[in-house]
Amino acid sequence: MRAQWFSYPLLIIVITCLLVFTISTENKAFAQSVESKQVIRIASATERSPYIYQHDQSGLELDIIRAALADQGIEVEFQFSSRNRQVLHFERNKADAIMTINEYSGVSGYLSDSYISYHNMAITLAKNDIQFSNISDLQHYSVAAFLNAVKVLGEDFKKMAASNDAYLEVSPQEKQNKMLYMNRVQVVIADRYIFQDLNKLITRDVDVTERLHFHKLFNGPDYYLSFHDLALKNAFNAGLKNIRANGIYQQIEQQYLTDDYQ
Repeated sequence: MRAQWFSYPLLIIVITCLLVFTISTENKAFAQSVESKQVIRIASATERSPYIYQHDQSGLELDIIRAALADQGIEVEFQFSSRNRQVLHFERNKADAIMTINEYSGVSGYLSDSYISYHNMAITLAKNDIQFSNISDLQHYSVAAFLNAVKVLGEDFKKMAASNDAYLEVSPQEKQNKMLYMNRVQVVIADRYIFQDLNKLITRDVDVTERLHFHKLFNGPDYYLSFHDLALKNAFNAGLKNIRANGIYQQIEQQYLTDDYQ
């Protein structure tokens, strides 16, 4: 009986020690899993609504990239800067990837599958009744394009720009909108969703109710990520495929792409 009396407190001590050990082990394992969770740095452009909202790190592009990598258990830290600085950071390995890249961008690394297509168009005032058959027709008009357009819209566009004395690229991009509505240029080259979002910034300066014509002269362009690491590229491609299959990609698109010009 005496031996049995001593076994109860001993048993309690043993159980308590086991519980403390188990909790400690679980906490340690959890801490290790948090510490080992992969976080990669991606070089991004600055504000470009509705694709990139720098202030809260959201937007169509950022959300697609984040969702595709999250599918593979990878977190993202976006680094916002000018295109030249993005490329510099990537080439100096200060970023693991760079986004909004196409075959004309001239950066190194492994290109991912295309994750987004922009909707670049030639935009004119409807009252001017301008018609285009192809890109080369733009050389007969004054054209204001977004910065570095000649580097991303293909060879035909590059040739047109070189032969057009009335071609210019402007920044910040809302200047395009003002120039068109104020009849300072005849044609603006811009993504239609970026154009309509920028109209919200200039409503106090110009009348943006003028009817527009959107001319689809370009296919895309399609954009990619470039990675230093092949395994990361493959992980992104796998995640992108998954979110397209399970509907997450389409939900993100519906959240951001609304058309004010039906």
